[in-house]
Amino acid sequence: MELVGAHTDALAAVDSYEKGSASAQSTTSKESKVSNDEEKQEEDLPSPKGQLVQEEEREKGKVGFTVYQKYMKLAYGGALVPIILVVQILFQVLNIGSNYWMAWVTPVSKDVKPLVSGSTLILVYVFLATASSFCILVRAMLSAMTGFKIATELFNQMHFRIFRASMSFFDATPIGRILNRVRTIYLYLLDLYWQFQN
Repeated sequence: MELVGAHTDALAAVDSYEKGSASAQSTTSKESKVSNDEEKQEEDLPSPKGQLVQEEEREKGKVGFTVYQKYMKLAYGGALVPIILVVQILFQVLNIGSNYWMAWVTPVSKDVKPLVSGSTLILVYVFLATASSFCILVRAMLSAMTGFKIATELFNQMHFRIFRASMSFFDATPIGRILNRVRTIYLYLLDLYWQFQN
């Protein structure tokens, strides 16, 4: 009904514009001088309106935290985000700890007696480096899983809404705009898939 109404309004506006311009042309050919009343009449002629395709809405400014919050909640309700943050913090602590360990235990000169033996120094450093590497692995896996789940969810919801949209949506929205959004999400999903595979 919206489509038929918009179509009828557009046709009525075009018809009245054509009739108004035709009457204005006939009066100007009969009379050599145009009075102020006729100028006002030409200004009052209706312009064609009833545009079917809607302009894309754009907003300026910063993206609010609620947008990020909704984005993170798409994957497992956002349960993996705190785990990723904890693993990242643990990685930084282990990295700082390994550097501190090497600086604290290594003797300054040959005259100074080392605090621990060489094997203990290496074992503790290997343990800290291995734990740090494990944190990097867990962070990368969780980030890839979260991103893949979010992209898949966005892709599925987008298709669900497009396939169930009314015809008036397709009449008011250019196909290029829809394909642009689909392509963006599809490329994001493909990028995350390749990161997850590698």
